[in-house]
Amino acid sequence: MIFLISAALAGPGTVGVLYFQNQGNPELEPLKVGLAQMLTTDLVGAGSARIVERTQLQSIMDELKLGHSAVADKSTAAKLGELLGAEYLVLGSYFSLAGTLRVDARLVRVETGEIIYASGESGTVADFLNLEKKMAGGFRSKLGELLPGIVAPLAAVAADAAAHPVDAVMALSEGLIALDAHELPRARESFQKALVADPRLDEAKSQLAAIAL
Repeated sequence: MIFLISAALAGPGTVGVLYFQNQGNPELEPLKVGLAQMLTTDLVGAGSARIVERTQLQSIMDELKLGHSAVADKSTAAKLGELLGAEYLVLGSYFSLAGTLRVDARLVRVETGEIIYASGESGTVADFLNLEKKMAGGFRSKLGELLPGIVAPLAAVAADAAAHPVDAVMALSEGLIALDAHELPRARESFQKALVADPRLDEAKSQLAAIAL
């Protein structure tokens, strides 16, 4: 299974987004999955980059018995990159302290381990959606330089879109985790909960639509 996935994706310009590492509040642990999913979606259309779907990443994570683990050590990240056939990986971390959220990420060349680009965003926990979009914008620009092609702008975040972003993305994350465990009723409930918290969370809408097929 691993080698079939790798062969299908192999090639220059392939980018994989690994799960983020939670360095603080345990209540935000599921966020590592939703954050990676949202960034994966937002990187699509960045130059000529080919973005690995999260489900393909998860298949390999499961084969390696890593589950939804954040990958911190270089050797494991390199192995994942090779199995994904990725030229670049996005790795990151986040922590929350006294209502402030800090998210850091870096773009790494798999073959050499070289850090090509790094980005960090800080703000209130309630402003999570804007932090993610700012980070995605920076990565899209960098990928557009590395892998030339049209870089379409991301849709602007509405001024009131941060009303319940963390609640929404946490519910999205829990739904993705349930989906990976093939627990469709729980996944559906979580995605619906995400949309109650933020009706404009397109990722939750997409996941619900996929379940309905």
